[in-house]
Amino acid sequence: MTRTFLHWHRRFFVAVAAALCLAAPPVLAQETYEVEFRGARGALKKNLEIISNLNKGLREYPTIAALRRAARRDIDAFDVALTSSGYYLGEASFTIERADDDGKPTVVFLIEPGERFTVTEYEILYRDEFEGRPTTMTQAGIEPDGSAAGADLRDAQVAFLNHLWNSGYPGAETVARRAIALPDKAEATAVFVFNSGPKARFGDIQIEGLDKTHDDYVRKLKTWEQGDEYERAKIVSYRDRLGASGLFSSISVSPGAPDDDGEAPVIVDLEERKRRTIGAGVSFSTSEGPGGRLFFENRNIFGRGEDFRIELRGSEIEQSIDFTARKPFPELPGYVFANFGLSNETTDAFDARSIRVSGGVSKLWLDDRLETRSAIALETSKVETATSEERTYFVSAPLSVIWDSENDLLQPTKGFRAQLTVTPYTGSDTFTQAELGGRYRLFFGKDDAMTFAARGALGATFGNALLDLPANKRFFAGGGGSVRGFAFQEAGPLDANNDPIGGRSFAEGGAELRGKVTDNIQLVGFADAGTVMASTLPDFNERFFVGYGGGVRYFTPIGPIRFDVAFPLNGRPSDRNFQIYIALGQPF
Repeated sequence: MTRTFLHWHRRFFVAVAAALCLAAPPVLAQETYEVEFRGARGALKKNLEIISNLNKGLREYPTIAALRRAARRDIDAFDVALTSSGYYLGEASFTIERADDDGKPTVVFLIEPGERFTVTEYEILYRDEFEGRPTTMTQAGIEPDGSAAGADLRDAQVAFLNHLWNSGYPGAETVARRAIALPDKAEATAVFVFNSGPKARFGDIQIEGLDKTHDDYVRKLKTWEQGDEYERAKIVSYRDRLGASGLFSSISVSPGAPDDDGEAPVIVDLEERKRRTIGAGVSFSTSEGPGGRLFFENRNIFGRGEDFRIELRGSEIEQSIDFTARKPFPELPGYVFANFGLSNETTDAFDARSIRVSGGVSKLWLDDRLETRSAIALETSKVETATSEERTYFVSAPLSVIWDSENDLLQPTKGFRAQLTVTPYTGSDTFTQAELGGRYRLFFGKDDAMTFAARGALGATFGNALLDLPANKRFFAGGGGSVRGFAFQEAGPLDANNDPIGGRSFAEGGAELRGKVTDNIQLVGFADAGTVMASTLPDFNERFFVGYGGGVRYFTPIGPIRFDVAFPLNGRPSDRNFQIYIALGQPF
């Protein structure tokens, strides 16, 4: 009986399975459908293609029914995208066009965007009750472009919110955003709703989390005076100053609730970073050989941002040790600094052993983007060339003006840097040198994957003939930080022994095109040009030496590791056919 039951049971399920197979819709194998967009053009079409899951082809849709369900989900996404792009009356639908038995079905998306709306009026509403607030975009100094796209409306609302934050309203917040469409005119009114909270002035600073750092130092870094009208931009600037001090691993700065007198406390929550750092780096180039550096830094020695650093550098051409101390003075704002250094240089142009002592003061301006430095330095060197040997003594007074809006030391993503330094010398001889340099980056392409970077530098010497100028005070070009493709110091005139002569002036520049191929790898093509000249000022009629090449950057948490191979475009018989450079950080 049991055998009979099992036999019947088996036959029943076989029959059911066969019936299901016969009743199932026709099966579509993977990648057996096509997608077509009709009615949408340009940027709108590209946006819809990106949104469409069917267009991506990431999944299998084994039946016509499954394909139809996926198309409906795409239509829902298209409706949202049309509205977000300013096509408030846009409609999207689809059909599935069946092909012959051996062909592919095509999902045809029919897009009727209609006319794109423009915003002709911006209405500002508040949900709370306070007086004196701006009620129009014009009063806030904002001129929107009239776009009805969701992202542009959001940007306009954020701009107005920023205006409130910088006009004394620390508690301002967005409540709602909507657009009221006028279909007959393809126009719309944008309605922004805010809570402004009460108007406030800067109150006292409330600081938490300090250990070694003194409370008064943190207070002196503030960018406002108590009682000033609240501005969020000053809060951001203050947070940037705390970050630039290098003392803290975690920084939080936020306004508190205003008191009865209208003063809002500034609440600062800090976490101090470790005060001592030991670091090292290595480099290599075919002209300079292997190199390395080792440094020790002790921060916040007395609790008010003081910094002491020892750095040793060594390569085949130079060995040095530097001791640097820096004391911040937030009242300036700025800092004072002192340096003592010993160096030994062994190059094809000269050998020099030098001792240098310097000290000076730096002042920061314009939200710390502009820096002016003045210093006085004493130095003595024993300089040997193939034809001479001399001991020099100099007193100098370098003066610098620096504009630096870059956001990172090793891998900046925005901003530029420019520096002018004028250094008068007196002692063994009297002359003045001036140097001007700058660098900039432009990001473009999808996700800013492409970077164009450029730099340039000029130098001049006043008051001394070339042959009277000590060899270690002459300008040279060539090498990994100058004109790649030429050996160190050799992008310029050579003597009868093919040794660099140097010059009283120089001009050089470089450009790189960088493209990311993965999150961690960047490919680079570059060209550099430069030379040194005997004239006081750069003479652009002189022969310039040009190098070109390519390389790769591998990004790490401490910065990009770079590997470059460079070739001289107009090399001489004495120049190598190529140069290799390995180092940490972008060259500029």
